[in-house]
Amino acid sequence: MEKLSSYKLQGAFPKRQCFILLLWFLVAPLAYSEDAKSIKSMKIVDVDTSLLEQVELQAVEDLPFMKIIGGDNPQHGGISSFTSADNNFQVGLAEYTQVTLKLTDWYANEFMYFLEGQVEITDEQGQSKIYGPGDALVMPKGFNGTWRQLSAIKKIHVSYPVE
Repeated sequence: MEKLSSYKLQGAFPKRQCFILLLWFLVAPLAYSEDAKSIKSMKIVDVDTSLLEQVELQAVEDLPFMKIIGGDNPQHGGISSFTSADNNFQVGLAEYTQVTLKLTDWYANEFMYFLEGQVEITDEQGQSKIYGPGDALVMPKGFNGTWRQLSAIKKIHVSYPVE
């Protein structure tokens, strides 16, 4: 099984600059790929975290890859900031109230950068780690484990749901 990978953004660059640089390296190849309709139409996309303040929350629902196992009326909301021309690469912002989820066969390779709050993620072997503001991780497609939020969270996510 692939392990959950994490990287604490710190050092010479402020966290926000590191994230923007990482996001650019993820998105730039798509702008010049054969799938792009026209290089002339490609524009830089701002990922404006302040937009989360305007998001209306709605009930979290069970999905084939995640089941609610804890939380008092958990809510979520999000904004899609970018979707590639082939609809396979997505960037967005998300907000969740406190919830615990059983994750089974996670649907995508997903990069997450936490803006606020804390979540504890435990894999099938029982190894767990707490992530909070400034932390980043990659949850691989097929991951199985538990997602237990210790508080409400806000995150930036980048996903690639390969078939």
